[in-house]
Amino acid sequence: MLRARVGGGRAIIRMDRVIIVGAGPAGLTAGMLLAENDIPALILEAEASVSDDLRASTFHPPTLDMLKPYGLTEKLIAQGLISPTWQIRMHATGEKALFDLSLIANSTGHPYRLQCEQGKFCRLIVDKFADDDRLEIQFGTTVTDVSQKDEFVELAIERGERQTVEMLTAPYVIGADGAGSIVRESLGLEFEGSTYPETTVLASTTFPFHDYIDGLSNVSYCWSEGGNFALLRLRDFRASTYFVATTFRLMGTPPISRVLESSNRSCVSTRSTSKKPATFR
Repeated sequence: MLRARVGGGRAIIRMDRVIIVGAGPAGLTAGMLLAENDIPALILEAEASVSDDLRASTFHPPTLDMLKPYGLTEKLIAQGLISPTWQIRMHATGEKALFDLSLIANSTGHPYRLQCEQGKFCRLIVDKFADDDRLEIQFGTTVTDVSQKDEFVELAIERGERQTVEMLTAPYVIGADGAGSIVRESLGLEFEGSTYPETTVLASTTFPFHDYIDGLSNVSYCWSEGGNFALLRLRDFRASTYFVATTFRLMGTPPISRVLESSNRSCVSTRSTSKKPATFR
């Protein structure tokens, strides 16, 4: 790492590492793979620590196969819930299509889906490289601008509550900072596509759906007249926890609301795929 002065007296820190923006699963996995190949990397993450927000909870067979050589698969399994089947079902009638992953046992070492929270996976990588200089992770560091130069990439970052501005350069930068990527925005890269006028409500609850709905798999995608929802069962130290995602049209009433009313503990977040904020009545 070298420091150089530019006009106006601001120091630029020249990094000899690949910089990765974002410490979610994608960014941390990229950092791990680089480090394991002896390519030093630096991950910059705006949050103060690994996020426990309600996010993805399923690891598929190819992912488990990929992570095994790095000693992560066994640790994930120890913290997760193995799901040999998953299903799509009609909520009103109970009719369902059952997908048995044991049928692909000849093609994978892990013929099942593993239910495990995203945050647990992220912490495994953070802990794995806690004392390994090949991968450095800096939390509480926000990247505010990225620009491509002739021989390097330049980044503007802010650290801590004082939002001290620093400049970094790196030979390569990987943008893993999600849908609102500052890397993509700074470089003028388009994110083409369209969105559905729907809102998704995510909730975690200890309500025992398996005691009230016959034949549930640990992963069940349910279709109903009032809206579609998914019941994703998780492992918990005290009781089985369900990760619930329900999708409904804006201005509508989420069908899962009755479930939340009967739950003794829940955590709810709302995400809209529309540019307009969701409204509940």
